Amino acid sequence: MTAPHRGSDSERTSASLSASVNAGLLIASFFLGQGSIFAAQSWLVTRGSLDLLAQFGAHFSFLILALMVVDWGTAVVLARRISLAVEGELRDEVRRSYWSACGVRLCAVVAVAIVCTVYAWSWGDVFSRWYLLGAAPALAFWSFNATGILDGVKLSGVSGLTAMPAYVASAVALVLSDAFVSQSNGLLLGFAASFGYAVSVTAQMAVLYRVGLFPSAPLGDRQRSRSMAREGAAVLFSMLPGQASFRFQIVICALVLGPAVTGLFLYGRQVAVAASQVLEFCRRASFAALVVDVRHSETPVATAFRTQRTATVLALGLSSGLLVAGVCGTFLLDGPLTQACHVLALFSIGILSGSLSQTVVQTAQARGDYRAVAIAANAAMAVGLGATALFGALFHLPGLAASEVLTHVVVVLLLVLTAFRQTLPPARSRVAA
Repeated sequence: MTAPHRGSDSERTSASLSASVNAGLLIASFFLGQGSIFAAQSWLVTRGSLDLLAQFGAHFSFLILALMVVDWGTAVVLARRISLAVEGELRDEVRRSYWSACGVRLCAVVAVAIVCTVYAWSWGDVFSRWYLLGAAPALAFWSFNATGILDGVKLSGVSGLTAMPAYVASAVALVLSDAFVSQSNGLLLGFAASFGYAVSVTAQMAVLYRVGLFPSAPLGDRQRSRSMAREGAAVLFSMLPGQASFRFQIVICALVLGPAVTGLFLYGRQVAVAASQVLEFCRRASFAALVVDVRHSETPVATAFRTQRTATVLALGLSSGLLVAGVCGTFLLDGPLTQACHVLALFSIGILSGSLSQTVVQTAQARGDYRAVAIAANAAMAVGLGATALFGALFHLPGLAASEVLTHVVVVLLLVLTAFRQTLPPARSRVAA
């Protein structure tokens, strides 16, 4: 990357990386970050600390959900707006859109903080209260993240690298918590996450300064903020159903199967989630190109699968490989790992169905049709929650896996029947603020 200077927009984005390099960096950073969490959790499994595994896994998972709400879908909106900014408008677009997005996020922080406080003092245990206290600053830090800007200028791989500190810090804190058992372990784990996200946002700002796109003085406007809040809400409500469904699986598993099995469920499920995340990185690295490819395409879904063909082929390979690994592990291993491999085998099919579903979803998002995605995703969530509760109670883990695939099918069917049967207005009119 070049030092900051005052050249043209095209010069300042000369540090942009190719889709393959971005995907590679995203995957590498994910395995280093999430891999550290997995290593720490593996340590807990070998020591039989399944209760701590379940407590941390559930709380960290819900923290990620809270941070997603704080972002309010603006990362996708920012990436799309910036990728469509014409020559000479990039710096102004970055500055205005970023600060407008920050205003929206800070409002979301207040709402999330209130919900967390009510939960902590009404239903939470000692671990929950300490964890939420330690993790609260992470919400404020993340409201200033620049993920969408980096994605929009084709630096999503660098964005991935800046996301590692929170995972690494949480992994270190998890090992320390197991070594020094205390009621205040939740505070240590929550603070570790906050520290990691503070480092992440600082690193993102340093990268933007380095490429000459640092959003210096705050500059936003109400109209742009309202526009970003509206578009971001549509993006958020298209993302939340899948995330909420996974958390609902945790709740059902805890109610039906108990904390020990829940810990192993989270441990085995994490491998499947990691595979899905790798595929998401591949799609994310190509999003800027996808926006351009589907802009005037008469067959947007087919075009999207061509643009995202690497992710599709990889999904097939990962799904098949993890299915075989899970089945073999179920028969060859013993102890807690057998249950974890059973979970992996069951949820490997959802990796493929989820990848296909997300490609269709991203096609609609690339066209700016956030509302259709939100409607489809929430309808699928309604079906999925009912199926999760029913199938989970009747069939336990296999029921949870089947309900997940069902939600993917519903999303695809609804989008194909609605979003891609209409002609959208020109792209510029949909991003005007």
